[in-house]
Amino acid sequence: MIMRKLLFLFLAALVCGCSAVNDGDDEVVERVRVGDRLPAFSVAMTMADGSQGLFSTQQLTGATVVVLFHTTCPDCQRELPRLNAYYERHRRDEGFQLVCVSRAEGQESVAAFWADNGLTMPYAAQQDRRVYDLFASAVIPRVYFANANGTVTRIDIETVGLLDGQ
Repeated sequence: MIMRKLLFLFLAALVCGCSAVNDGDDEVVERVRVGDRLPAFSVAMTMADGSQGLFSTQQLTGATVVVLFHTTCPDCQRELPRLNAYYERHRRDEGFQLVCVSRAEGQESVAAFWADNGLTMPYAAQQDRRVYDLFASAVIPRVYFANANGTVTRIDIETVGLLDGQ
């Protein structure tokens, strides 16, 4: 009986997890692939000290990482601290930029998650899916690595385990 309940919970987690397809669509639409340019967007960022900044794909300064997430997603909850460690290792690299953009989640909940987890990465809380929809139709977390020209060089979806040691 216990095994049956555990199996049910595991299957329910798979069905309801972060990778669930949204909007009744049966197919995940990937709008950005390796070799494409980052889509054009600008967002107001909140920095670790609470100050505000601006991130724009029109003003790239070097290696750029765009993270798309939602703090209630278990995969995001697991990966955001790992991304923060990556950010801390590279934040002083010349031209390095990283911004985390929420998918339909407001400032209050994102700020609380950042504070509770001691995250220092800049983030942009977006109440809607405007920025997210430029990249894909479903599945988070999504991490896009781009060069100074804005060309996507790598994409990690649902896991950023390859960041360990980088």
